[in-house]
Amino acid sequence: MRIVELAAIQEVVTPEGAFAAVRSSMLTLSAGGVNAPDEFAMHLASGGELHIKGAHLDGTDWIAAKVASGGFPNAPNAGCTMLLNAHTGAPEVILDDAGWLTEMRTAAAGAIATDLLANPGPLRVAVLGTGIQARFQIEALRARRDVDSLTIWGRTPEHAVRLADEVGADVAKTVGAAVADADAVVTCTSARTPIIEDPRPGQHITAMGSDTIGKRELGQAILDGASVIAADDVTICARVGELQHAPHRVDAAVNLYDVVAGNATGRERPDAVTVADLCGIGTYDAAIAGLVASELL
Repeated sequence: MRIVELAAIQEVVTPEGAFAAVRSSMLTLSAGGVNAPDEFAMHLASGGELHIKGAHLDGTDWIAAKVASGGFPNAPNAGCTMLLNAHTGAPEVILDDAGWLTEMRTAAAGAIATDLLANPGPLRVAVLGTGIQARFQIEALRARRDVDSLTIWGRTPEHAVRLADEVGADVAKTVGAAVADADAVVTCTSARTPIIEDPRPGQHITAMGSDTIGKRELGQAILDGASVIAADDVTICARVGELQHAPHRVDAAVNLYDVVAGNATGRERPDAVTVADLCGIGTYDAAIAGLVASELL
């Protein structure tokens, strides 16, 4: 079996390429051209998590099965993707990416959501969270939109300062100060209680952190008052995303991929509050693995 190492993968995957691949997979998904099973998730007493996701996109030569782990004490996130021949079912390739492709496809989905649902024009952006995904979100969004200003907030002030220095951003001492003037807010934390409660009119929020039962970043007023809640997949997010905390909004929520395809309505007014509820789906893993395959195999 061929093993493709991280260095080779990083040479061929850019934020722009990831954006295009994930967006294309959303169009395929909206058209009914994706075969994806339910996620397998394991939660350990240590705090560690294991997720297995995968999919096959119609017309492609590979079935992707991604394994990702994270949350283990004193250990970085990790992962790899196996590619199986879609014509024979035989496993042929392992993308030994150490979880990097998961970060890239997650950031691409976030950039797609913010680009699509935030008001047009240059953006004042607030990022809540200081982990590795915060960095990826910033890079992906800057590749798509003009970012006039960037403000970072984190629970650990020194982490916020370090990230701000790395990416050229300001630091806010409180969430309220971070989001007060923001056109777009990106939340990427492991919170289990809301970290943001009151959006301002016209604000868009891309919520990345809720991907298992019990996680939550957005307050009830946001979920109740948003004019649009666009989910990776409404059914999945109703189980593990922000929508798990607002079952009364599930019927009104839309799939982000349908908004991308023009089959569902996104932002309708400049003063509307919009939310993207993103927990990550196997379609994105297949998309970015397919991008690597197209360049290297």
